[in-house]
Amino acid sequence: MIRKFLTFWASVLTAITLCGCSFFASDTAELLSPPALTGELNPISTALSRSVKEEYTLKYPSRGDYRSAIVREDIDGDGILEAFAFYATTGAESVNMNLNYIRLKDGEWKSAAVQSLAAGGVDMLEFCDLDGDGIKELLVGWEIYGTSEMQLAVYNLAENSLTQRMLQRYTHFTTCDLSENDKNEILIINVNTAENRNTAALYELLPDGVAELSDCELDNAAKTFNMPVVSTLSSGKPAVYIDEVKGIGAVTEVLFMEKGELVNPLFAPDTKETLATLRSASFALEDINDDGIPEIPVQRDVPSVTKLQLNEKLYLTEWCSFNGERLTVRLTTMINANDGYYYTVPPKWVDNIAVLKDTDSRVREIYRYDPKTSAVGESLLYFVTVKKADLDAGKYDLQGAAEIISDGENTVLCRISEAAIRDGVTAEAVKAACQLYEQE
Repeated sequence: MIRKFLTFWASVLTAITLCGCSFFASDTAELLSPPALTGELNPISTALSRSVKEEYTLKYPSRGDYRSAIVREDIDGDGILEAFAFYATTGAESVNMNLNYIRLKDGEWKSAAVQSLAAGGVDMLEFCDLDGDGIKELLVGWEIYGTSEMQLAVYNLAENSLTQRMLQRYTHFTTCDLSENDKNEILIINVNTAENRNTAALYELLPDGVAELSDCELDNAAKTFNMPVVSTLSSGKPAVYIDEVKGIGAVTEVLFMEKGELVNPLFAPDTKETLATLRSASFALEDINDDGIPEIPVQRDVPSVTKLQLNEKLYLTEWCSFNGERLTVRLTTMINANDGYYYTVPPKWVDNIAVLKDTDSRVREIYRYDPKTSAVGESLLYFVTVKKADLDAGKYDLQGAAEIISDGENTVLCRISEAAIRDGVTAEAVKAACQLYEQE
């Protein structure tokens, strides 16, 4: 099943003006003041209540892997969890966000340190050892003006202290080792729609501060950015993949280090855009072949058949790996997003087929096609989606069609023509080439 990385298209619907992730202005934590937590969090909650001398409201991160107002993490690898609580207090002129560092000492949870700043909420947080000392730093994204501006704060943690090492505006951030020096860096993406200038910059933590290693431009026409995906190129070199929405389309950009510089080789400096991976906004980066490395979806024209007339623009989707220099097609698929499945097209068919799309009848049909004469030939495969309950009730005469795949509610049937059988196509081969498609 195709899965969407980090719920990309749900993000597109909820965050058009910023890089695409869900940001929530309301906070269910406002019902908790002071917190009334139970179980393992109860003693931590008690320690928090003892340390805060005023009314407060728990705040929950909007996105990322940590969504609790009280997060526990073993930052120093000693097997003992530390706790970090996020809450809001109201000052004379502003609302302050607070980060409370709570430790287990002598068998009792106690507040060790607090950091505060004027902000409206918590975007996300991440733990990562940035300086190689074996102790994780805490990276907190603060929502400063709702979701229109966010700042990343990096904190060093010691036994009884939180030291802020960095405060930087961002749209997205992630940690990675693009320099391949066994130390993690921070990649910050900034989207500037006012100036139509989007950038990425790589930072490293030094003993006396933070240094920018390198930066690069991103597609300046992109308005919405997905969370960056840390992975590798097909060559194995560390890389970060970024899905972006521009107009009604989408692109993927791939960043990595080359000779000490952060590079974005799919970006065209003359147009300030990335065109090589342009496709419909319906499709996102995906590890389509389960090799642990994401493939990039790229659209490929395919002739369209409507009553045997070529008059509608349709596409196949090519899933490409990237080695830093070129895109290589790994799979070519016909995706039926409406009915929730895709079919992997045999390589020998890719340049020699046309497709009929009948959304109302829930039909997709593949025909033989001669690219030299633009002639549509005989039908090869006929796919139709039906209600599984109706199929089970015997309301359909299969007429030689095979049941291919089902999501429990709908079933995809396929009729294989004599021409396809002569090409060696079997029902088992079609079943193996079909997968459910989950569009989030």
